[in-house]
Amino acid sequence: MPQELLRESFRNSEALRLYTENGFILPSQLSQLLFQGVHRRNAKRPDYLIKNRQSLLLNTKGSSLSDFLLKVLNKLASRYVEPTTNGQLLVKTDLFSEWQELITEVPPIIAVAESLRERYGSPNIFSRTELLDYIEKVISPQVRYSVLPSIKDPRLDELIERLQLDDLHVHLSGSTEIEQVWRIALEKPKTFANTLLWAKDNNLVKEQYIADELGFNQRKQFKRLRTAKLLRGALLKKVFSPDESINIVSINMAGSFNAIDTVEQDGLKAFVQFKNLLSHIDKKNKTPLAEETLFLILIFDYLSSRRDDDEFAQALYYYLLLKCQFMRLIVQQTQNIGFEQFQKITFNQMRRSAEVEFVSRFHQFSYKEKSDIALLEGRYAPSLKLEDNIATLKSILKDFDKFNSEKKSNSANNTVPYGLLDLLSSAQQSRGSLKLGLLAHFIKKPDSRLIKLKKGEHDFGWTCRQFSLRNEIEKTRRAMVALTNRYSGLNEFLFGFDAASNELDAGPETFAPVFRRLRANGYHNFTFHAGEDFVHLLSGIRTVAEAIDFLELKTGNRIGHGTAIGINPTLWRDRIGSTLVMKQGERLDDLVFSYRILCESDIEGRILHLMEGEIRKLSAKIYKKGYSAQDLYDAWKLRYLDPILAFELKRACNSYLRDDIRKELAHIETIKAEREVAFEIFEKYHGINNTNYVYEYEELIEVDLTCPCEKAFTYEVFRMLQKYVLGKINRRHMAIESLPTSNVRISFYENHSEHHIFDWLGVTEEKGMEVPVVLGSDDPGIFSTNLRNEYAHILIELDKRLPSMDAIAKLEQIVRNGKIWRFKKLSY
Repeated sequence: MPQELLRESFRNSEALRLYTENGFILPSQLSQLLFQGVHRRNAKRPDYLIKNRQSLLLNTKGSSLSDFLLKVLNKLASRYVEPTTNGQLLVKTDLFSEWQELITEVPPIIAVAESLRERYGSPNIFSRTELLDYIEKVISPQVRYSVLPSIKDPRLDELIERLQLDDLHVHLSGSTEIEQVWRIALEKPKTFANTLLWAKDNNLVKEQYIADELGFNQRKQFKRLRTAKLLRGALLKKVFSPDESINIVSINMAGSFNAIDTVEQDGLKAFVQFKNLLSHIDKKNKTPLAEETLFLILIFDYLSSRRDDDEFAQALYYYLLLKCQFMRLIVQQTQNIGFEQFQKITFNQMRRSAEVEFVSRFHQFSYKEKSDIALLEGRYAPSLKLEDNIATLKSILKDFDKFNSEKKSNSANNTVPYGLLDLLSSAQQSRGSLKLGLLAHFIKKPDSRLIKLKKGEHDFGWTCRQFSLRNEIEKTRRAMVALTNRYSGLNEFLFGFDAASNELDAGPETFAPVFRRLRANGYHNFTFHAGEDFVHLLSGIRTVAEAIDFLELKTGNRIGHGTAIGINPTLWRDRIGSTLVMKQGERLDDLVFSYRILCESDIEGRILHLMEGEIRKLSAKIYKKGYSAQDLYDAWKLRYLDPILAFELKRACNSYLRDDIRKELAHIETIKAEREVAFEIFEKYHGINNTNYVYEYEELIEVDLTCPCEKAFTYEVFRMLQKYVLGKINRRHMAIESLPTSNVRISFYENHSEHHIFDWLGVTEEKGMEVPVVLGSDDPGIFSTNLRNEYAHILIELDKRLPSMDAIAKLEQIVRNGKIWRFKKLSY
């Protein structure tokens, strides 16, 4: 409960509303609001349990707001964070999981700044010598490019120092920590606001805003950002001139207008003064994070020394509430389950203005002066236009070159290579301790024509499933091939291909033709996001199998996430409930896939009979014919084919076809002749001559998880199916990219101890689940993590299952897996 009270202290939207309406909050009001907020989080606890804990921890009744804030800050810092004398801050190991949950709602820099202030005090801002000494010796060693503390464990430290880590699954977009985004939003509010325009009519984004606060939207957010900027200036002005007053009502009014008024001018003057006082400090120590940490230390120290200044306390609490609300919109919250919740963060565009440059992200990934990371396989979305791809790669490599220059000389390289050829040469020559590999990932998107079909628009020229996306990614493939043909040196950086985003929008079959053609173009490094999110566990298992088979993944390839083939089936059933709603076509596919696999297993005939009955019933409803399970399975296996070629949806003249396309067409003709029934079902699946089949496939049905057919899928049966797919991965010498914190935030898990990776590592009672695992941080900014902390989570849990040295040996194997399964350029 201490964690809940601390979180509620910073996230209470009712308190924030009072500030926007009245400009202040009374301690008695705050006490009641905190109680109500904690009670909402867990309504099953008696009132006295919450109230007694609140009184013991915060004692809000009868206290001033200054007292309340100081107690909250003290508890936040003393409970979790420990500064060190010669390195970055530490989090107590036994509270690490709790801390990681907390910093999804409370910016970690708040605890970091207060911890440093309590240990080292606050510098005399007007003493150049003292200020320089404080930043160099207190702030810079702890906070430079990242503000995420880790645990202290000599085993982990030695392992990272000896081998370094490979981050084999990280997206370059979505990786920036909150402080960088917050700084850009306040310093360049108009630029920030313009980046939000793309998402202003997006329904998912609207849902995200309203879920945080009823009636909240982007327009109100922009006003609040202006208010936060004004509050920030007023707080700093107060530190410089204690006799000045802060009028929150005036600040609220000024925040509602774009015109620069006296309030904003005074705040700007205060920040100019702040910047001037730091002008003598070297850039390597005066990073944006270091400046923000110093700002908070000064603010918290003023609060501590002037407890009777209620104006200041009110302004500070208002500012912190605004910042925390901002954070909740760009960091995945613990209560937000499922990929769609994650997607709202990626759609709202709030990170876009902070992620136009990459230098700070490369520093952030490195974590320490001597990088934790040996190889960063950064993923980015390519374009279907050659010139856009050139521009994107120029931006990434230019900043990588600049990052390397800063790491080597502690100063920026002012000589920026002009073209992509120059950048490729420069970046290759200047490679430092961090090596960069790039993975181009295609984006999964909803089927635009299917959306029209569901609306009843039958006259729009239906072609096949995912016709638009198939054409888009094929054009993107051609643009990428043209790019690599023009710039041969690009192969030193472009390591492979992936497909990402919401897998409920587009399955592996959509990308099969493009992956096949890329392989024909000479590429061999492939991975694919699969089994991350799923409506039914069977659907998730099937999707991973489809990725392996349809994309022809081979030795050295990888699967991203793969949660469905690891999650405990009992846990999934407990968390999903007694019923679920899904497409009846997907239900049919799940049963067909499972039936075929189970037929090869030693399983009770009654179970197969139950499945067979439902398969025939669904087949008759969707395809108007009760096909056999075998015919449906054979048709399912044909989905790797390109329907655009199979049904001649674009072909005009044979003489213009490439050789690889001719081969595909010949292969399709052979299949048509040899598997007539399967091809007939395949044609119906794509709705080539009758869209009613597609409509029926997409029809939603409710699945009763207590019905006889579902009951047949016992724990043992689910595990059998999972092990079947894991066996495919093992036989092909592939690996799975496991993203622990990402899975805990998106999937059904409540904490890292429930994560399936321990079954994959073979350290649980469940046998036969072992598979090669590598780690990644996924979207470290969105999940408030980094790769070191991902390893820390795994080590903490391994220690509960294994002796100390066995635990670190198992962790070392994961590190070595990263060296084995990292994507490489073939040299033979």
